[in-house]
Amino acid sequence: MRIGLFPYKKHRVGNSITSRTLVRKNVSIAEIHELEEKDQGRQQELKMGGATVQLRNLTLDNLAAGEYENAHLCYGIHFLLEGDCKFTSAEGQATVGIKSGYYNLVQWPNILGTVNLKGTECVSVEVFFTRDFIEDLLGSEHDFGFRHFLDSSGKHPQCLWDNGQPIPGKLRILLLEILNCPYRGNARVSYIESQTRCLLIEAFLGRENCMGKIGEPQLPSLDYEAIERVVSYIKLNLKKKLTIKELSEIAGFNTTKLKSSFKKAHQTTIFKYITQLRMEKARMLVLQENLTIAQASYEVGYSNPQHFTVAFKKTMGYLPSSLLGTPL
Repeated sequence: MRIGLFPYKKHRVGNSITSRTLVRKNVSIAEIHELEEKDQGRQQELKMGGATVQLRNLTLDNLAAGEYENAHLCYGIHFLLEGDCKFTSAEGQATVGIKSGYYNLVQWPNILGTVNLKGTECVSVEVFFTRDFIEDLLGSEHDFGFRHFLDSSGKHPQCLWDNGQPIPGKLRILLLEILNCPYRGNARVSYIESQTRCLLIEAFLGRENCMGKIGEPQLPSLDYEAIERVVSYIKLNLKKKLTIKELSEIAGFNTTKLKSSFKKAHQTTIFKYITQLRMEKARMLVLQENLTIAQASYEVGYSNPQHFTVAFKKTMGYLPSSLLGTPL
């Protein structure tokens, strides 16, 4: 049984569409699908018993769209590290949108629609699974705070949260480990599968999980937009010395409101968030652009490599030197 959203292609006879056929209907256990233009990045799929993992690391021309179908009722937990993703059903009656830096749990019925990826990059990890899979994985530790969500069903996709939840630091690290798996062949399959199981356990049961927190007060939309302006500015200026005063002016808040609103939106402090982004960027600079540790630390705002090493170890859980010589 196919689990998750899969691409469709259209077959034409004359000027009319006569049928639709699933692309890659029988995906192998660890198929790596390389795009024709390799500088655009890559997509990967991994089939597990009762689950499918879909990984994207793409460079986009601002907007990419494709037609997808889900053939069987399943659930999907969608993590968007970069870029925005929006699913619109074929009849236009249902949409699911996930913003950059956020994740959401979605119930997917049998449905056909269009997936739009927006932004300069799309970096995501999406795990589709059956109810049996998640209950077997979590066992007696299962948090039934979201049981009602698993029990509900309908003709249209349903999201656990209206606006999604920001991806917390611990989950971001696991996501990056999955996306940048250093191994090949069977080792790669085993590594991604084991890390995906850790990711799901942490997302559903970890201290930072938000399952069951439906209905908690959210920021007003204007405040949320102000915080997202701050986030966008931070991402573009990781090399600069960023201050609360400067970021408060960008948000249009006083410093106290900025700190409290940011923590409500992202479940962490501004400076922890900035540090997390800096370490993630430094990691990519070392792995993808072959920068030295000192060069990478400078590019993310550290003039002293030793200070950078301490911050990296505290944030990522290992020394930056372990990245050297690691193949992508």
